[in-house]
Amino acid sequence: MEITLSLPWVFYPGANTADNALALRALLECLITLNRAFLRNHSVPTLYRSGVVYGRTEMWDTIPALYSRRYGDCKSLSAALIAEYRNAGKPADPVFRWVRNTVDGTDFHILVQTIAGFEDPSKVLGMGQNENAHFRR
Repeated sequence: MEITLSLPWVFYPGANTADNALALRALLECLITLNRAFLRNHSVPTLYRSGVVYGRTEMWDTIPALYSRRYGDCKSLSAALIAEYRNAGKPADPVFRWVRNTVDGTDFHILVQTIAGFEDPSKVLGMGQNENAHFRR
């Protein structure tokens, strides 16, 4: 099943960055919650052992969709990893970096923040070195 959300007040050129951040956080937490529920009732390999690789997509995939597709980008990969960590009792949160895009205003990159620091599952799973260079601090 696919569900479409209409969010006309965010993710467009000139959109309020606070609104963008709140919407992105809510969407990520929703995806993480769905993944955690799935993991409680299903036994699947961890993200890094699943065979999933990095690849751009517009889809916000839950773990079963991500594993079936065999690739995903930062939003789906980070949400899957955070769900794994949280279900294992390890604190983890999504963090994101913004870059103004004059075409559609929606460029962001999502990382995982843990007690040990930042983790980038997209990079671990094959995202090109230069693809996220503009997100570095």
